[in-house]
Amino acid sequence: MTKSYADNGASYESAPPSSHEGGAVLIAALSIDRERRSPQTGVVTTLIAVVGDITKQAVDAVVNTASNAVIGGGGGGVNGAIHRLGGPAILHDCITRFPNGLLTGDAAWTTAGNLPAKWVIHTVGPDYTAGQRDRSVLESCYRRALEVADDLGLRTVAFPLIGSGAYGWPRHDAISAAVATIATAATRADEVRLVVTDEDVLEEVRRALARSTPLRILQGVQTLHQRGYHSVRVLPGMSASGMYWRVAVAAPDNFVSEHGYLHVRNEKQAVCYTTGALTAFAGGEVTVTTAPDVVADLILGALPTIAVTHDDPAYVAWFAGLMQLVEKHNAPPIAYADYFDDTEGWEVGWGSGIRHPRPPASPSHQTR
Repeated sequence: MTKSYADNGASYESAPPSSHEGGAVLIAALSIDRERRSPQTGVVTTLIAVVGDITKQAVDAVVNTASNAVIGGGGGGVNGAIHRLGGPAILHDCITRFPNGLLTGDAAWTTAGNLPAKWVIHTVGPDYTAGQRDRSVLESCYRRALEVADDLGLRTVAFPLIGSGAYGWPRHDAISAAVATIATAATRADEVRLVVTDEDVLEEVRRALARSTPLRILQGVQTLHQRGYHSVRVLPGMSASGMYWRVAVAAPDNFVSEHGYLHVRNEKQAVCYTTGALTAFAGGEVTVTTAPDVVADLILGALPTIAVTHDDPAYVAWFAGLMQLVEKHNAPPIAYADYFDDTEGWEVGWGSGIRHPRPPASPSHQTR
């Protein structure tokens, strides 16, 4: 049996209110430096969540949530605000360029009139209240808008939370669709900004961005194995309350078993993470958009004594098998928890019953 180690005295805070282009907003402390290298384009995209007014964003393009007719410039919400502040030039472009409107899930551009942005990308979201509940159509709005941005050669794009207003999409699902689609889109944009209405929504976006942090950390460890750093091992588990997943990343000789309990010998020589920290990890930020190579570099920066060894292929193969289960079930591994028996191996997903054998001993026989 095993049990948890201390939280290393870490504390996690939000950034104070600050100014951002086009007005006062609150920038999530954990929203900066979320980078993903698109395999299709090779370009790094940064995803930023802010509280603010989308009409005041000084970006290449802002995204407008329009109706199928597109030419309607009145009313409330994002569409009404963009037309009121952008002036008649936007409506004129809509009438000229989209005489037959747009299909739901599609997107197209106009100039931006008096807005700080250079372009407006109009997209038509599905109306949840009218029974249009196919999430793939909502995802298409983000994907098509980014494709239009790429066609125009744009580098910065600001989105509202599409569908979450009058169209009635449940907020958690609208946030999930936005984050997942932007994070996986093959775009050449350097920065994608998600502009939300208040701090409560911002907090939900932060949590959505953080849900993939455990997976990205483990993928970072696997990347180190592929680079030859075979001495990098992990000890994952649950906090005593069962609320937080935790992991320590360290060399094998830093994991010791005493009285049947496995723990970290020296936390100063380990990288410790808890989901209570959201996306803060190893002095940086790790989210759904963070590439495993970036995570690997963060670990190396925090553990400067780790060296390339190529001496533990058994552990590398074992960890690769564990990661296949983790990625298949989208659930983190558990090696310890209160009242948890690891005799049958580690569990993938707390309480799932899915087991993976315990890791092999290190070549120096200093673990397990």
